[in-house]
Amino acid sequence: MQYYDVKKILVPIDGSQNSFRGLEKAIYFARQCGATLTGLYVSQKPSRYGFDNIEDLDSSKRKQIDMLLEKAKNTAAKNGVDLNSKIIHGSAKKDILDFANRWNYELIVIGSKGAGSSEESFIGSVANHILHTSKIPVLVVK
Repeated sequence: MQYYDVKKILVPIDGSQNSFRGLEKAIYFARQCGATLTGLYVSQKPSRYGFDNIEDLDSSKRKQIDMLLEKAKNTAAKNGVDLNSKIIHGSAKKDILDFANRWNYELIVIGSKGAGSSEESFIGSVANHILHTSKIPVLVVK
C-alpha cells in the first residue's frame, strides 16, 4: 500500500507536544491522499474510582479534553483538513489498536512520547506497543 491509497488516518492525541507533532504529520498525509482524519483521546482514569465511561468524567476534566480536541480541530482546519474527534475510556495501549481495527483505519500516526511517558525511553511505551503489535501501518513521529 502506498500512502496515497490511505483513506482513513487515526491520530491519538493526549495533549503532549509529540501528539501535536503527530497531528501535523497526519494532516500532511491526509492532504496528500484525501484521507479522513480522526483524533482519538483515550481517558485512562481507573474505573475503581467509579469511572466506567466518558459520561462519568467530571466537568472540569471533560472541558479540558474538549478544549484539547478543539485545538486539534482548529489546527487541522487551518491546514484545510476536517478532523473528527472521538473520546474513549480504557487503556491507550489496547484501545487505540482496538479502535483502529474496529473502524478500519489504514494508518496510525502517533507521537513518540505522550503525556505519561517516561523520559528515559527513546520511544514511549504506548507508541512502542502500537508499533510492535499493529497490523496497520504506523508512523511514529518524534
